[in-house]
Amino acid sequence: MSDWKYDAFLHTFSILVDLFFREVHPRGAWRIPRTGPILFVAAPHANQFVDGLVLQRTLKNEANRRVGLLIAEKSVHGFIGWGSRQTGSVPVGRAQDKAKPASGLIYLPNPIDDPTLIRGVGTNFEKEAEVGGMIFLPSAKGITGSSVDIAQINGPEEIRIKRPLKGKLPMEQLTGRDDIDEKGNFINKEFKGIKDGYPGTKFKIAPHIDQTEVYKAVFNRLRSGGCIGIFPEGGSHDRTELLPLKAGVAIMALGTLAEDPDCGLQIVPVGMNYFHAHKFRSRAVIEFGAPFQIPRELVEKYKNNERRDAIGQTLDMVHQALSAVTVSAPDYDTLMCIQAARRLYNTGKKLPLPMVVELNRRLAVGFSKYKDDPRIIDLMNDVKDYNNQLRYLNIKDHQVNYATMDLPTVIFTLLYRVAKLLVLSIGVIPGLVLFAPVFIASKIISHKKAKEALAASSVKIQGRDVMATWKLLVAMAFAPILYNFYSVILAFKVYQDHLWGYVPEWVPYWLVFIGGWIVFPAITFAALRFGEVGMDILKSLRPLVLCISPTASNSLHKLRERRAELSEKVVKVINDLGPDMYEDFEHTRLISDPTREDGALSSPKEAGISGKTPPDSPHLSRKNTTKSSQAMPRNESFSNIGAIGMFATRPPSRSRSRSSSSGGGFGSGGFPVSGFTALDTKEGFNEASNKIRAAMRQRGQLRRRKSGFSSDGDEREKMAAAGLMSIFGGARRVLTGSARASELFPQTRPDVDGEACKHDCDSCTVKYPRHFKVEETHPLYGNIKPWSTHVLVATSKTDWSRHVEDERGSVMEAFGHASKPSNGRLMLSASNMPTPNNRPDYDQPTTILVLPAFTIIENVTPPAVPSLINKYISRAPTTSDPLDPLSLPKTISSSRSAVGDMVARPCPHRVVVLLCSHRTRDARCGQSAPLIKKELERHLRPLGLDRDLDDERPGGVGIYFVNHVGGHKYSANMLVYRRPDAFGIDTVQRAKLPPGQEPQLVKPADEEREGEGAEKRDVGAAQCIWLARVRPEDCENIVRYTILQGKVVKADKQLRGGFDRAKGVMSW
Repeated sequence: MSDWKYDAFLHTFSILVDLFFREVHPRGAWRIPRTGPILFVAAPHANQFVDGLVLQRTLKNEANRRVGLLIAEKSVHGFIGWGSRQTGSVPVGRAQDKAKPASGLIYLPNPIDDPTLIRGVGTNFEKEAEVGGMIFLPSAKGITGSSVDIAQINGPEEIRIKRPLKGKLPMEQLTGRDDIDEKGNFINKEFKGIKDGYPGTKFKIAPHIDQTEVYKAVFNRLRSGGCIGIFPEGGSHDRTELLPLKAGVAIMALGTLAEDPDCGLQIVPVGMNYFHAHKFRSRAVIEFGAPFQIPRELVEKYKNNERRDAIGQTLDMVHQALSAVTVSAPDYDTLMCIQAARRLYNTGKKLPLPMVVELNRRLAVGFSKYKDDPRIIDLMNDVKDYNNQLRYLNIKDHQVNYATMDLPTVIFTLLYRVAKLLVLSIGVIPGLVLFAPVFIASKIISHKKAKEALAASSVKIQGRDVMATWKLLVAMAFAPILYNFYSVILAFKVYQDHLWGYVPEWVPYWLVFIGGWIVFPAITFAALRFGEVGMDILKSLRPLVLCISPTASNSLHKLRERRAELSEKVVKVINDLGPDMYEDFEHTRLISDPTREDGALSSPKEAGISGKTPPDSPHLSRKNTTKSSQAMPRNESFSNIGAIGMFATRPPSRSRSRSSSSGGGFGSGGFPVSGFTALDTKEGFNEASNKIRAAMRQRGQLRRRKSGFSSDGDEREKMAAAGLMSIFGGARRVLTGSARASELFPQTRPDVDGEACKHDCDSCTVKYPRHFKVEETHPLYGNIKPWSTHVLVATSKTDWSRHVEDERGSVMEAFGHASKPSNGRLMLSASNMPTPNNRPDYDQPTTILVLPAFTIIENVTPPAVPSLINKYISRAPTTSDPLDPLSLPKTISSSRSAVGDMVARPCPHRVVVLLCSHRTRDARCGQSAPLIKKELERHLRPLGLDRDLDDERPGGVGIYFVNHVGGHKYSANMLVYRRPDAFGIDTVQRAKLPPGQEPQLVKPADEEREGEGAEKRDVGAAQCIWLARVRPEDCENIVRYTILQGKVVKADKQLRGGFDRAKGVMSW
């Protein structure tokens, strides 16, 4: 597999994914290991070849992993075969692909005493079958037909199979008896034979498939550290539940480990969750589960001829892992009822797509567990009846609320939407007409292929799993032909009469042809985007029309009342049965209880993936599976918008910030007034006054000159300001005893740290916008405001009001009005840390991070802030405290909180990096923060240290955006909080390592210990290194030296200050 061919193919054909799907949302991508062999097992296989393209695209975009997929051998021809070769796919022969109808009928002569003996009527097993081949029974009643291996051929009309068939359907097919229970057991065991007069059942026979070469190719790929993707159900299907998993996935994993037990193979389950997979502009959630490894005892069993047991247990592990990332229901009607119950339960705001999938999954699990409960049976019948009423009125569930609108509002809304539809039709109709042949052809051919696939399959229900693939293939084939035809017609028309005289005679015909290839696709794309909006509006018209009709309006009102009653019933049943499913039901909710006024909501634990973790455990588990998909999508980055004039924020104000997180140098929004209070001698103040007057006189003279913009004048002004700041900084250090830059943090030296510390990153392609300018001459060190404690408030936002205390209803506002902590100045920052409900509003409890304590506190509300300050923050370690183990409460009670106690737990990260992204204060911060974050993650990813916003694996680096910290003109500002010897290499001298060798990161001792004792040894952050003027090309060395080793690379240009608790020194 060639990397450049793989990337080029994927980059080109990913356009198809973006065009066909409205949204493909990756979830849990942070789980994917960045190195080592991985076996990706994906299910359900609901979209044929589109599944593979979506999976490969997601893995490349989210984890930069290239995966070779296993593909059916029968598909390796034509365009699909060419594409599979570009992406390194492994062709696999499947028995079902080669199965052919056999002659005669078969039956079980003695299903009670000899269930593996099969006899035939009119068969010829000696000619048509072979040992190791397979027999396939037909599907019936919407149930997949069974299959079994042939163990022995006794004659033309008698064979023996490897194992007895199980289940009601195969027993009915092979015996014709009706005394069979749901598990396939016979009720009357005295009767040994088949039903009298039963002739038998039709069947198919497939030859033996030798997969030796396939397994060899897979073993080699995995042992070399590559990735293999497999859909373990075998073929694609359109069922609502997982098919039985094939043994191949287990053989691949066990065989690889049998040959190389130390290769580190991990299995990652992938849930391919589609919403109407076959429909154009549908949605999908690709969810990655927790990676797991095969236990060594199973590998030993596999090597010691206990393969059946080892393979069976491995398949059970894979199935359990897939069940945690997929939504399964026994049939389509049940799935529709589950989805309706989810909509009835969530009566509040629209949920994010990943949360919809998770809620569907939990409801499906609940249904499977309590399906025989009378309450569930009654509820499902009511929901089914409600769905029937919706279908009768031909409206959607969310449109029932239109019944609350009064008649004038309905009429105005209807007319307004019709007007919007007419306006949008201007952009839709031309493209719709031009592309109509492709739409028609793709629909006809895809439906035809679906019927053919259904006829050839024993597992499909309607054959919809092949429709999306054929729609894309037809469009890829017909669209170029159609555009070429239109371009030729256009060129001919220009040749004939210059397009009715509108085209000048000097325009060459070849240019017209090329222009056609640009214009016609552009018209089609515009129709796609406008049409998407127009269809949503068109679908919303019917309920408005029903509201106008008296008869239909009455039905709609009754349906709305019925919905309200049913919603209460759904909530009651869930609240009754929920505690039986989850030991701590209130803390495993995905959404707030609709019946509670306080809307209590806590971070949910993952269902089906990990076990319970005590709240005070130092080994943190990821508590909310929906957060990952709630991180800011790559295509929604605001990194460039500030460079556009009309979107740029106003210049930073010179007025002093009211934010408690302010800081910065002289002339910045957060001017450190405390610096003047240290100049308590007459000589010091006189000198400062003289310098200030001199600088002011010089600036006045420069303004009055006509050549005030000359470079000489600018240079003199900068030098005067720089001299003034240098004097203030030096005077403050003398009078306060603060550490010099060289005394605070170790600085890199080529003889100790290698020549790399002298050079910026040469592989960096990220650049600031062209007009991105920052102040470069002022000395930075020491020009920050002292702080004792730093509090980050989770808001799920990257930008805030100019003063975060003005965010109404927020925890920041409560901090602004509360009394100050008794242990020194509190620096308050709003951050993009995800809130428990992943919504950027303030109506639910949130989470805060306390530094340098490195402690996360959950369930924080504005009324609880005074208690939080008095009972926790005032007792927390400060920037000047020694590195003593923390002795802080794990719960903080508040009589004013309506949602219970606040819970404290250790922060899982070894390092926390804060970047100012407050573009409301200064556009430069909004531009620089996302670019710096992207570049930091690029260098952290190969080390396995990058963490998404909700990724709580211990030992990594968390990167968060925060509001104004002071000194916007020195953007980008970066604060690096580090635990003591964060990665065990603080004292390593890179210059003494062999060329090209990097130091081995050491897992900190406190992460290896378990239990409460380890938590008591937590000392919080040892350092905070505050840098400024950070550029993307600096990020490689910042990761290498500052984050990993606590050293400063460009101290003279970038170091603003900080503290080191181990040394007991600070910059103030």
